[in-house]
Amino acid sequence: MFRPRTAIFALYMTAFAAPAAAQTVTTYDDCIATARSVPASGLSVADRWYESGGGDAARHCRAVALASLGSFAEAARTVEALAQGTGDIGAQADLYAQAGDFQMAAGDAVAAQGFFDRALALEPENFMALDGRARAAAARRDFAGAIADLNRLLWMVPNDAEALSLRAAARRQTGDTNGALVDAEAAVAADPSSAVARFERGAVRAVTGDREGARADWMQAEQLDPGGETGQLAASNRQRL
Repeated sequence: MFRPRTAIFALYMTAFAAPAAAQTVTTYDDCIATARSVPASGLSVADRWYESGGGDAARHCRAVALASLGSFAEAARTVEALAQGTGDIGAQADLYAQAGDFQMAAGDAVAAQGFFDRALALEPENFMALDGRARAAAARRDFAGAIADLNRLLWMVPNDAEALSLRAAARRQTGDTNGALVDAEAAVAADPSSAVARFERGAVRAVTGDREGARADWMQAEQLDPGGETGQLAASNRQRL
């Protein structure tokens, strides 16, 4: 089973249905929306909801609020506890994957990998866990491991621009510039509006000596992600080219 990355904060509505009486405080959807947009308020809402009987739904909302506030390690511990307390294998795998994502955001790729491993032991084709473990492997410079997981992921979703871009980067790091360029081209074709795909194709083109192509891609990445991390890195690379 796999789900798109964009669903990560809304996976657990069914698994964590709150008791009817607790709905007077909030609903899961409303709590999550507040946790993401106004996290300090979301934390308060989640705590009040839990005290009124919101159960695991309120605890999960609290984890999202913590993550939105930057308390990623605490958020990871919260969803780990939720995973350990549910008998739903799919929800458990998703929760471990989310804990891994939170640990990646905390900068701990080793702890993140442990969570992704646990998720994949339960559900070997879990999209988020494969994606996350590949990112964790790349962060630890285990590019062969990243490529192996991305191969599995791209077998399930062949035109995923993010996965293609990450595999292009991993192949570039291992010296496989031909394979990297094939993946980068495919990523741009899959999503021409992806700043990450444009950035990575620019990086591969720079390595292969195509300075004009690299400059054009990095300029596109800047325009697609103005002020963002990818856009800023593209601008820096273009200026140094």
